[in-house]
Amino acid sequence: MSGKPPKIKPSLGKNNDSSAGGAHRQLRTSPPHPSNVSHQVAQSPLLMSATEAVAQSVSVTPMTSYMGVAMAASAPAFRDYWVRAWNNLGEADALGIRLCKQRQYVAVADDYFVQVVKDAESGLYRATVARELNASGPLMKLDAEGKFWRPADNDDLPGQVAVERARELSGEGEFQQGSIPTIDERLAELYPTMTEEARSTMLSERFSGDPLLAVARLEKEFSTLVEDLGAWVAEVPPLHPVTGLSLTKTEIESQRAHREFFALELQANWSRKATTVNPYTPSTLDYDLDMLGSLPRLSADFSHVRELSLSSTSPLSGSAFLEAFPGVRYLILSGFALKTFPVEIFQMRELATLTLDNCDIRLSEATVEGLAHIENLTLLDLSDNPLGLAPDISFMRRLDSLYLSNTGLIEVPVGLFDIESLAYADLGSNGIKNLPLELFDVPDVWEVNYNFRNNPLDEDTLQRVTDYMNAAGLDRKVLIQVGGDVWVPQQNIVFDGVDSGLESSDEG
Repeated sequence: MSGKPPKIKPSLGKNNDSSAGGAHRQLRTSPPHPSNVSHQVAQSPLLMSATEAVAQSVSVTPMTSYMGVAMAASAPAFRDYWVRAWNNLGEADALGIRLCKQRQYVAVADDYFVQVVKDAESGLYRATVARELNASGPLMKLDAEGKFWRPADNDDLPGQVAVERARELSGEGEFQQGSIPTIDERLAELYPTMTEEARSTMLSERFSGDPLLAVARLEKEFSTLVEDLGAWVAEVPPLHPVTGLSLTKTEIESQRAHREFFALELQANWSRKATTVNPYTPSTLDYDLDMLGSLPRLSADFSHVRELSLSSTSPLSGSAFLEAFPGVRYLILSGFALKTFPVEIFQMRELATLTLDNCDIRLSEATVEGLAHIENLTLLDLSDNPLGLAPDISFMRRLDSLYLSNTGLIEVPVGLFDIESLAYADLGSNGIKNLPLELFDVPDVWEVNYNFRNNPLDEDTLQRVTDYMNAAGLDRKVLIQVGGDVWVPQQNIVFDGVDSGLESSDEG
């Protein structure tokens, strides 16, 4: 009885057309997803901030939109600094300044105040929010009536009129409910597609204490994200990292466009918005990159992302980008120029599958030890990397699939033959000359395929493999591939509920 040889499924996210250490595809000189350019810019979260009216007045074009719109949209509105009065707020001094817990507050409307700090350069007071290291608000001064404070640069607005424009007064001058945005309204500007219940849940789970301060921190986080990405978009390297040649003006403009689209994708994901590239759920961020240099370093929190899949057609570095994604469970990076194993991955406590193929990675003793303690992995793919050292998988008791082909290994990973859950291990195209005796202690009823093809195995090892397979029982399920096409007895090798990386078909 015989069947056709099993086929090996390719690992998800593989890209054999590029190599982090060798030649790469020619750079695209047109932005990705050209049919979606106007849609992405028009729906950009840059245009959805508290200063939407200002942002919409900026002329938007694919090559010049990002920096101008980002600066307009990220500038907080004066009302963003307003806080409601509370009982233990102190009495006003001669300047109208009140103290509470060693912080200074000034009135900007009935029952509304702004925290201020003394500006050393001008001698005036500047609006700020609690825990802000550097005050970001406008300079303030008393109005002509000496009652309310207002931004010092509003010289064209006399006294109370400045406040009236900000808060919408009724005929009697009483404050109308709704002119100052509620906490949820401010959250809705940041997360326009989330339900009110989801926004409330997120606020309670991520922050404790004063919800006003929590919202202010989120607004600051988003504006910082916009600023950081705006700076990154402009930082295109002048030289190609592989050839050393200067980029042409067209190539630089193209690189900025590619960065701009990825920046918009990141902003949309932070705001939990669907996009044409990721239309289903904000917990997934999937993107094909064609850019040079480094990924941006982010201070914003992307812990809501569970699946992160990025592929690169050009030598791209910057593993610090991963720091913003501690909640990732499924990680795929393909075609990068990382050089070393990204230590940022060690903070991903829930990581279940890890693919870092074709990323020019070399392991050190420290990263081998760190990787060994990612114990909940079910899939590990480090193929097409010059690893140098073999990983230690002895603690990965849930591991189902292991891909280590073309990694320059001369020995098998520690623990390879001790993991009963393992269904497929690909160590093909390496420099392994002999296999340890532990292989021949593996029970032949284990449902596992070990692929050692295209290795310079010595004659003693090949003979031991032959003897082991010949001595196996009729119920054998283990498969050891050492060279050429492998013909196995006709049997069902598709394991119940397990993706072994195998397919088989019977002869007709």
